[in-house]
Amino acid sequence: MLKRLTITNLAIIENIEVTFKDGFTVLTGETGAGKSLVIDSLSLLLGARASNELIRSGEDSALIRGVFEFNSPQLEAILFNLSIPTANNEILIERTISKTRNLIKVNGTSVSLNDLNKISKYLADIHSQFDFEKILNPENYLGIIDGFSYEMTSSYKKEYQERLQAYKEKKQAYEAMLERKKKLEESKDFYEFQYKELKAADLKEGEEESLASELSLLRNYDKIYELSQEANELVHEDFLDKIYELDKTLEKLSEYQSQYKESHDRLDDSYYVITDIFDTLKKSLDSIDYDPDRLNELEQRDSDLSELKRKYKKSLPELIVYRDELEETMGGDSTFDEDLQKKKDEMDEALKSAIEKGKELTVLRKNIAKSIEKELERNMAELLLKAKFKVSFNELKEQPDESTLREDGLDEVDFLIETNVGEGLRSLSKVISGGEASRIMLAFKSVFIKANKIATVIFDEIDTGISGETAQAVAKKIHEISLSSQVIAITHMPQVASLSDHHILISKEVKGNRTYAHMKELNLDEKIRQIAYLISGGKITDKQLEYAKEMVLDRKN
Repeated sequence: MLKRLTITNLAIIENIEVTFKDGFTVLTGETGAGKSLVIDSLSLLLGARASNELIRSGEDSALIRGVFEFNSPQLEAILFNLSIPTANNEILIERTISKTRNLIKVNGTSVSLNDLNKISKYLADIHSQFDFEKILNPENYLGIIDGFSYEMTSSYKKEYQERLQAYKEKKQAYEAMLERKKKLEESKDFYEFQYKELKAADLKEGEEESLASELSLLRNYDKIYELSQEANELVHEDFLDKIYELDKTLEKLSEYQSQYKESHDRLDDSYYVITDIFDTLKKSLDSIDYDPDRLNELEQRDSDLSELKRKYKKSLPELIVYRDELEETMGGDSTFDEDLQKKKDEMDEALKSAIEKGKELTVLRKNIAKSIEKELERNMAELLLKAKFKVSFNELKEQPDESTLREDGLDEVDFLIETNVGEGLRSLSKVISGGEASRIMLAFKSVFIKANKIATVIFDEIDTGISGETAQAVAKKIHEISLSSQVIAITHMPQVASLSDHHILISKEVKGNRTYAHMKELNLDEKIRQIAYLISGGKITDKQLEYAKEMVLDRKN
């Protein structure tokens, strides 16, 4: 639940701190007093995108802080994975909005907006006018159904999407091989010629490097021979003997003077290393030979490879890969057709697997839908809307195929409703009216909150477009929700305000050519007077005060 909210330098709010309590809290106030700014602030704490236009005029930044209390193992796991410390099951969320950058911190740890959204869905649900649009758009319906049992449906969807991705990869591999076969059949003679040419070329890995080395030797033989002779004379001179004699002398000298021992040891090690090098050089220098026929042979091979690379516009490694691909499809021992069939079988099996999981997801969704239908009709009846409601699923083919697959499963759904007896079930998006929309939305919210055990629910004028007996039914439903979840509601309806456990008045004043917003929790007398004001819409009479008092004191009846 939300325990405390602090807002600094947000539009007309200079600095406000308010404590929220369990149960049902209403926020009332004149239009423009700052009620929407409170909702904006809560939206920012729950992951909405920030705009620096919200910063109070003349200030460099705005700050919103919210302290939430939670009891969710899933949220505990998310915080652990994000390395966010917790204490006493509390979360402090801070949003700093400046003209240059925005900063989000959770318990002092900087997080991304995406991470904040992962966290916030376990803290609160905020209702706004945008939610009306959601229930009027069939594209959102699957997401709404899945949201009623998020933990279960998300695991099914995750596995389905993994299988769907596996199918796409298998299909891509099969189609690539099929395309190769098509090209092969279209230009069989041409590919056969290329295969024979590359096979006859006898290309080998690393051939270019060894060829370049040997060519360098033969093309520069004169210089190499001259230098090798010089080196040969040097390695056959007797200075190794002199090093040996010096080494032995130092060995004897170190028996008398220890300062020479280190020089002896180093020279001793070096002597054996140099001796080994000289032995190797003697063998290699004696083996240098010039073969003009070999040079001609190598130059011809180098020319042939260059011509092949130019002709095919490929490097030698790429030519070898291409030759092997051609061998796979053109060679006498080709298993191309078998491999193609194998890839098709793998693709078909992956498709079957994805469809099976999709069907399981459909069964789960239909079970959830039945619960939604039952609970929604009950809640709508309590809201004086005697309506029939049905979730309509698309009919799957007897033998589902690739066209059945969608990113979120196999399903397309529509919400059907009958609000007037005898009219029949029709698409919700086509028949809903303003007052009905408010009540249907509240019914949806009520079921959703119960199913997901939402700790805090925020309603932004969900009572829009209703009055009289209907307003009283809506008020009772919101109060009912507050018995299991903390509810914070902005309202203009006295029926809603009268049933609240806590009442906060938002007002504004102008001082020194600046506008300031204020928030104040009302005592019982102040609450009664504010409800009387909501009833009158202006000047308050004694009769209205008496009626407001009756509404507040009899709120549990």
